[in-house]
Amino acid sequence: MLNLDQCLGAYQPLIFTVAESDIEVLKYLHEHFQDKKFYVYSTTFTDKIPLADVINHKFITKSKSRSTQEVLSEILNRDFPTQAPAETYIFLDADAYIHDRQNIRKIKDIVSRYQMDENFVVNLVFISQFVSVPPALERLGEIVFFDLPGDKLLRGMSDFLTEKLCLKDEVNDKGEVTKVVKPTDEVINNLRGLTLHEVERAYVQSFHIHKRIDLDFIRNFKKSAIAKTDLLSLMDSSVKFEDIGGMDTLKGWIKKSCGGWSIEGQKFGLPLMKGLLLVGLPGCGKSLICKAIGNQWGLPIVQFDPSRIFSSRVGESEGNIRRVLSIVENISPCVMFLDEVEKGFAGSQSSTFSDSGVTARVIGTFLSWMQDCTKPVFTVATSNNIHYLPPELIQRFDEKFFVSLPQMRERIEIYRIHLSKLKRDPSKFDLEALSQASQDLSGREIEQALREAMYDAFHDGIDISTQIILKVLAKKTSLLTTMSESLKSMLTWVGWDKDKKDGIRARFAHPVEEDNLARLQDQINQLIQDVEKEGNAPGVENGPTI
Repeated sequence: MLNLDQCLGAYQPLIFTVAESDIEVLKYLHEHFQDKKFYVYSTTFTDKIPLADVINHKFITKSKSRSTQEVLSEILNRDFPTQAPAETYIFLDADAYIHDRQNIRKIKDIVSRYQMDENFVVNLVFISQFVSVPPALERLGEIVFFDLPGDKLLRGMSDFLTEKLCLKDEVNDKGEVTKVVKPTDEVINNLRGLTLHEVERAYVQSFHIHKRIDLDFIRNFKKSAIAKTDLLSLMDSSVKFEDIGGMDTLKGWIKKSCGGWSIEGQKFGLPLMKGLLLVGLPGCGKSLICKAIGNQWGLPIVQFDPSRIFSSRVGESEGNIRRVLSIVENISPCVMFLDEVEKGFAGSQSSTFSDSGVTARVIGTFLSWMQDCTKPVFTVATSNNIHYLPPELIQRFDEKFFVSLPQMRERIEIYRIHLSKLKRDPSKFDLEALSQASQDLSGREIEQALREAMYDAFHDGIDISTQIILKVLAKKTSLLTTMSESLKSMLTWVGWDKDKKDGIRARFAHPVEEDNLARLQDQINQLIQDVEKEGNAPGVENGPTI
């Protein structure tokens, strides 16, 4: 794929530029192509304006501006002398008018004249925030992605702003020195994913409020800027592996995979892992372990909800997914977290009939990106129903883990962690009795039981005890009972290899006792039989067939 410099150097007549900030594209062109003639058109301008005047704000806007069609007609009808220098016309906010049929016709006529008239040397550059190219123009032009600034530009802007704001160490009346945060690697890392204009705003606001470059303020500014896209969000998570009970096999794999992100691992030549897929019932700790990965590896966590990218406007969904992936690449190195991915990426097989293939094209773009992405992005996805995911998406992940219900030892660990969070001494509780009583409960259900026990104890005017917790557990309906069909379906999909003592299609997140797995399967089958008997009993209406 050509970049903007190559397209202009090769005199491409039609260029569609995707950029987060159009003013940064204009500044780039002004600085790097001073020998070329650039004219800028916007719906607020009275006419096309030379690029230098736009940069220096030497133009007048009026309520009645010329239409895009009029400007295109003027370009089409222009007469150029022999060997005249090329002229480039830049159109801002292109997605607002590029799909108009008359504008499409004018653009096609301009490209046609460019091909037939050797003196007609014109470049049309349409800038928008996402890919919005009418099908009639797709084969006539080039699509260019104008990346967000890299580390070199960010460091240069940071140095410039530090000098411009006259930042220096300050000494108050008490002799206390307030150190100014210099543009260290940590500061630059937290500026990734921002435009240069946003970097300037962040520095100015930080200086105005804190009289220095405050790292926490920069982090919060970036979090707010990413959230404004309404497509991504940065997660603040203090969860560590020590806060999660069980899943030793999964934790071991994550710790081992951390080597690819270290300087030593890169020198060794370790290839980066692409991603991790976690399958299991809700409440078993899938999302929790995803949040802990960022802290374990020291990377920011970018949460991506695929359902947010879909739009009713033609072509916008496909443009949104490309925009999301571009932002994520610019934030990298990072962890991209997709929670309950099946809800956002389900329906690819029926997409042709239900939404004219939009979902299929979006998933196709994501799959291609996962396959070809060379930036350090680790994708972590969770799924409560693996059967809704397309097989080609499942195979893109380096490893698949099945997060099942916690076993005896893991439940003891979960109780120890949550009791400590409640500021209670775990040694004063019969953890084995509690673990035995909470068989087939998920980690979330154990947490809920402890919360209810705390309220019961407070209401009775006593401290929480083993007996109070046991009374609450006796009233709990386990996840195994309410979702037996789903768990059976997942266990069937995962499979069991007796020789490896692990799953076939996905590994178990914790060491599995074969006897416990057999008991679980027998209990599921019994529950399903009981439900079927109740449904077929006299006077009981049959529910829907699953």
